[in-house]
Amino acid sequence: MNRLCAAMTTLLLFAGSTPTLLAQSQTYVGFNGSGWPSNLQIRGVIQCSWERKFLAKQLEFGYVRRENVTIRKPLPDGSYYFRPLMGAIEASAMLKFGFKFEQLRIFALFGPTMSRGMEAEALVSYENGDAHQAVIPWEQLGIRRWEFGTYQGLGIESIGRNGVKIQIDFRYYLGLTDLLPEEKTAYNQGPLLGIGIALPIKHTTHESSH
Repeated sequence: MNRLCAAMTTLLLFAGSTPTLLAQSQTYVGFNGSGWPSNLQIRGVIQCSWERKFLAKQLEFGYVRRENVTIRKPLPDGSYYFRPLMGAIEASAMLKFGFKFEQLRIFALFGPTMSRGMEAEALVSYENGDAHQAVIPWEQLGIRRWEFGTYQGLGIESIGRNGVKIQIDFRYYLGLTDLLPEEKTAYNQGPLLGIGIALPIKHTTHESSH
């Protein structure tokens, strides 16, 4: 229930803010890479953002790998796999709220994300006690391929005189899709520390007048 409430709140806030963002002032295109050692999470995305003074909408598309330490399931040959490391294509839509101080901007971000599993590898354990890392076809995993979740976090970015931005952010991924159908629950989740760069592409002047 808590995860369902988080999903609905995120979607409603994102949809409700869209009219405010129609008067766009600056477009940026860039790249962000992030990771975290505890769950072997690695993420690389292309970013496109439309920014006003305090508010921005940012779309992200790329690749992510996450390890889930709670999953342990049998394979058709009688062995078991556990701690799957799953790679997926991911698309995210983020809202950013920020405050500018000189050439620095501190911001908070959150938004929904959808991913589709592409490949996976895991530790495979046999009855004789042997175990090794192996690539496993997704059809044998018994895990849902499509996953919905949210990101939320904080960051800081430096804006140069030419408009180029260097960004550092810390965000947390909260998976809202139960990965194990008809079994005990298992969700992906975990932190990410990222760094990115963005270039100004287009400046528009049709902001709302006061």
